[in-house]
Amino acid sequence: MKQTLSLLAFAFLASNIPAKVVEVAPQHGQSVPSIRWIDESGRARQLSELSGYPLILLPIYTRCPGPCLQNVDRLKEALTKAWDNPRQFRVLLFSFDPSDNAATLAEYRQRENIPLNWLVGTGSQDAIDALLESIGVQVGKAGSQFTHPNILIVLDSKLRIAKWIYGTNYSSADIDLALKVAAGESDWIGQHSQMLYSLLLFAGSGLCVTLSYHVMQLLALRRSNRHASLSGPLTTDR
Repeated sequence: MKQTLSLLAFAFLASNIPAKVVEVAPQHGQSVPSIRWIDESGRARQLSELSGYPLILLPIYTRCPGPCLQNVDRLKEALTKAWDNPRQFRVLLFSFDPSDNAATLAEYRQRENIPLNWLVGTGSQDAIDALLESIGVQVGKAGSQFTHPNILIVLDSKLRIAKWIYGTNYSSADIDLALKVAAGESDWIGQHSQMLYSLLLFAGSGLCVTLSYHVMQLLALRRSNRHASLSGPLTTDR
């Protein structure tokens, strides 16, 4: 009976252990696959065609009501003021919506006034999944729309992740830095950001422990002094 109860208790506890959360994020140096994709003319292409220069990859979908549009507008503005020569890098707006096709991409380009030297494309569900997995981006379906992070991925000339930027609050200088890193300049802080974060977290924890110890010692000393003053020798008048 005891053994049965133990097994039931173990099963209950095991069923309530939260599943391990897999972190999804870009990884420095991760190569992206040479997926097959189509542009707004319906032309079938390979991603490897874009190697040889840094590539700014912006995941979007053409029906996005707001965030994608904000990110595209921000990128337009940032690149207008950037120092790098536009001929030295490429830009690809890649739709992760498998329902997008050549016609919707063409309409999107015209509607949003996408620069002529930018590429707009999409792919099959398998190609989309492979690309998103390689760049550490996860999207989900929410009704007829998608939930997704606002993220800009910068690949080097060999289509490896060199830099990424979350959100739309970035400047031309941030784009220039990302392109320089993709072109081969050193990015020591970016490559060791996780280690630096761990060191800062460890140092902060150590500081908290030290401060807590000194506060406890001070409180103990005060209690000891108060107890000594209350239990001191009594004097009587004669």
